Amino acid sequence: MVDTTQEVYHEINRAVQSSLNVVLEGESGVGKEHFAELIHRERNWGGEFVVCDCEQTVRKQTRIVEQLTSPVFFKKLRRSTQRDTFFMRRVDLLQAHLLAQLSDFFEDLGKTEAFSRNELLSLGVIGSLQTSGHKKSLNNVQLHKFLNSLFCLKIRILPLRERKEQIPKLVEKFISDFNKEQKRNVLGIAPDALELLLQYNWPDNVCELRMEIERAVTLTRNYESLEPSTLSGNLIKSVSKIRSLR
Repeated sequence: MVDTTQEVYHEINRAVQSSLNVVLEGESGVGKEHFAELIHRERNWGGEFVVCDCEQTVRKQTRIVEQLTSPVFFKKLRRSTQRDTFFMRRVDLLQAHLLAQLSDFFEDLGKTEAFSRNELLSLGVIGSLQTSGHKKSLNNVQLHKFLNSLFCLKIRILPLRERKEQIPKLVEKFISDFNKEQKRNVLGIAPDALELLLQYNWPDNVCELRMEIERAVTLTRNYESLEPSTLSGNLIKSVSKIRSLR
């Protein structure tokens, strides 16, 4: 597990240069799926980025488990060309009995002649889980067992408040994205508006920043920059409170 921005990108690069199964951990909204897609894209395997969303009903979760334990799943993952990446979103939400079923399956498979332990850990599967607010429970015991059975590389994605140096680039990207989406021509962000973004603590991380920029772009005229007046009142009040405590 890693704790600095530099180390995170080192581990992301390590994942890109390998076919290791990776689990991305972090708070809600830190961009785990973004990093999963980045790993898939940079590996350049030519296949699809297949999302298995575990934030579903028990019936749909059961179908995901059936998919992951099917011969088709392994056939796709073992293709020498056009390899798919299977992204398991929010594996921590899988029911305990399904986690147990998966971990038992992969442990048993690793004991057969068909798959070595190293092969199972190098299928290119990527998982994500939310680390905040966890309680010790049967589900977490089974989750730990499942993660150990399939994943060997764990990467903690830092919350935005711990990597604020990335905010200017993220803001630039989001403005560009929303300019294209809304057919706008917003020029950028004013320095005093950017300073407010840098002082805010972003409890909802990158997702919150993206929504903030979407709102600001919508309120900004073409050929002008984002000003403090286009930012939400809650953000400005929060930053004012932070400043008053200094």
